[in-house]
Amino acid sequence: MLPVKGALAMAQRKSLSGFPAALLRSRGMYSSGFVPDYVSPNNGAPRMPSPWNKWFPYEPVPCTPQLSPVRVKVEGQQVYQYCMCGECRTQPWCEDNGGPGGCLSRGFASMPFIPRNSGWVALCGCKHCPSRPKFNGTCWLVWADYNIGPACLLGFVSTFVSGLFLTWMMHP
Repeated sequence: MLPVKGALAMAQRKSLSGFPAALLRSRGMYSSGFVPDYVSPNNGAPRMPSPWNKWFPYEPVPCTPQLSPVRVKVEGQQVYQYCMCGECRTQPWCEDNGGPGGCLSRGFASMPFIPRNSGWVALCGCKHCPSRPKFNGTCWLVWADYNIGPACLLGFVSTFVSGLFLTWMMHP
């Protein structure tokens, strides 16, 4: 058996094919010794300040229910209330449709979201994306901010593999 086929067979046996995606979706792994100062009693989401909140500490910091996008099915032209506090049990939507029992009781105002078309949409799961409620990759940057070692390892491995591949493809 060729070494490449053997390595692929071993990766399939050990189910390492989804390793980077599982690493990015992980919530409970904090390699930098981060201990959240507040954990929501409603859904167990930790409060993880972004680099912006570290520079401007007087702005309210939402809880972070997950460090990856939330993929939900929506109906076009229907009004949804996007949770901005991160503590609602009905993530990514606000409890009580933005009323006094939802985000307003926690000091945040829910954001109305009206999709143009019906279908699946990726929404921010970390509550730090500047394009809220749409996902733009900031969730992965927040993950990298709190998991420096695995993020460096993932970056090194991906650039090393892409460098090997491009060298192999571009060599005359």
